[in-house]
Order: sequence, then C-alpha cells, then structure tokens
Amino acid sequence: MRNNVLQVLLKSTVMPFRWLKSSYRCFYCYDIFQESSELKDHQQIHIGDNLKEQAMNNYWEQVVYVDISNMACKMCPEKINDLYDLIDHLVEKHGVVYNKDIGVCMVAFKLDNFAVNCLACGASFYTFGPLLHHTNKDHKGISAILCEVCGQNFKDANLLRLHVKSVHENTGVLCPECGVKFETRSKLKTHQKNQHDLDKKYKCLVCTQTFQSHYKRSRHMAAEHKNKQEVKCLHCPKTFVFRSMMMTHLRDTHLKVRNHVCGVCGWKAFNSNRLKNHMYKHSGEKNFKCEACDKAFTTKKIMRAHYARMHKVVQQPVMPYDNPYAGHQ
Repeated sequence: MRNNVLQVLLKSTVMPFRWLKSSYRCFYCYDIFQESSELKDHQQIHIGDNLKEQAMNNYWEQVVYVDISNMACKMCPEKINDLYDLIDHLVEKHGVVYNKDIGVCMVAFKLDNFAVNCLACGASFYTFGPLLHHTNKDHKGISAILCEVCGQNFKDANLLRLHVKSVHENTGVLCPECGVKFETRSKLKTHQKNQHDLDKKYKCLVCTQTFQSHYKRSRHMAAEHKNKQEVKCLHCPKTFVFRSMMMTHLRDTHLKVRNHVCGVCGWKAFNSNRLKNHMYKHSGEKNFKCEACDKAFTTKKIMRAHYARMHKVVQQPVMPYDNPYAGHQ
C-alpha cells in the first residue's frame, strides 16, 4: 500500500493530508490548519522526494486521504480530473510500478473553504468532518464503525477499542511537539530526533528566534515584525497571516452570514462547527479537557480561561495525532 501511495505522490501534485478533531493536519510536519487553503499554501514548502519517502515509510493506517483539487501529472502536461484515471495514466504512459491488486489505498477529496462535495455521489457539506463520516459510512463497503477522534473506520468494535487504546488514550510519554504517545522516554527521544529534526529549525528573517515550522515562523513575522505578506481586511484595520483567515473574519464579523440556527435558543452561527460548539452549552457535554488537571468544560473558551487563571499560562490549541515529519528550511 505504502509504495502505491508513494509513487502517486512522487509523480503527481496529489496532496496528502490528515484530519483530527475538526482540523486539517499537514501530512509531513503536522502543522494545524483550520482552512484547506492554508494547508495548500503550506504544502508548497514540502517539495523533497526524501521527505515523502520518509513519511510513507512511517505510515501505518489503512488509507491515505488526498486532495485532488489541483491534481496534475508531473511528467507530462496531460489534464486529468479523476484519481484513478491518474493512476492508469502513470502506469500506462510512464511505466510507474503500481500494484492494483492491493485495492483502495487512497481516498480522494476536493478541498474547499466554503463547501466540500462527495466525489462519489455529489452530496454537499459545509465542513470536511461530516463529509469524511459520510464517505466512510456510505461509500467504503465496510462496517461503519468509526473512531470519533480521527475518523478511521474498523470492521468490528474490538479493533476500534484497540485503536483508541494504542493511539488516542493519554497514557505513556507524550511528545511535546505533536502529542504522539510512547511507552518509554527513550523511544520519545528517538522519535524527536528522527521525526522533528530539531537541529533544522526555521529562523526568523528579522530577529534571532527559531521555530519548528514554516507556518509558525510566518505567524511570528506577521505579528512581531509586520511582515509585508500579511493580508489586510478591507473593512477594518485587522491583518491576518493568510487570506483564508481574513475571509473567515470577513464572513463572521462584517458580512454576518449566519445561516446555522440553534434549535434551542435561536442563536445563529456562520458555520456548522461553531453551531456544534454552541450546542454543548445546552447539552452539558464537556468535551474540552484541561491538559494540566483533566477538568472538563463545555466550551474551549471556558477551558482556556480556566487554564490561564489556575495554571498561569495562556493555553494554545492542542490537537494531537500521530507521527510528524521534519520540514525544509
């Protein structure tokens, strides 16, 4: 499976990605993105073949999620719109070795900030999470037993329990960079050395600070040094690191496009994720846990306020997942 995916990544512009707890994750370095356009912009720094080989050598899930919205063959100018047409093209036209007997090893999507459509049946969704659930449930031909954390599907409940225990339960030693769990501290150190490549940091172009990713450096330069690449809102003085962040601000603050209505109190949200988070206030469900004391809260805002008040540090968003890979300078 891994060699099949690797050949597609090396010979085309297909973009692999991860998804965890309502956020996109870079397949290679594990940076977090709320908008697909941010992820696509970020992917431009990961152009090395060695990085892709390393990523696939350490990938153990059943399938890889890929974005084909900007798909093209790197070896010729032929236009191709379907992932499996691309695979046939690579095999027949360019002699790429691809084992078709393995079966499905990639699930294709066309990511967009405003709406995402199922490529199999055309069903439309406001965000990627519901689309992923729909795809796993209705189009994979297997039991729809899904992990609520990462969206992976399993043939039976026992496999799901083993997956949750080994991947998501907060036991063992956690990597402070990406949240991956390890049985011993020595294994954590090996992981940090091999996967995070701590010696290859991104240095600020103005000051002496260094960062673990291109995205974090860009955010720092926009905030601290008024980097010229920042995007300005047309209606107020606010500026943003990425255009997609500005568009989210524009929709929420100025256009006030709020089509998602709470059935309990009538409060309106501009996307389904905001409405879902709001509904926790009515259900009493406490899904946001403090990482310092394990106390749970109904909203992330309340949890952050608790953390700042009780633990003296302003918490940053933490969305752990599995193996990250070092970026390029």
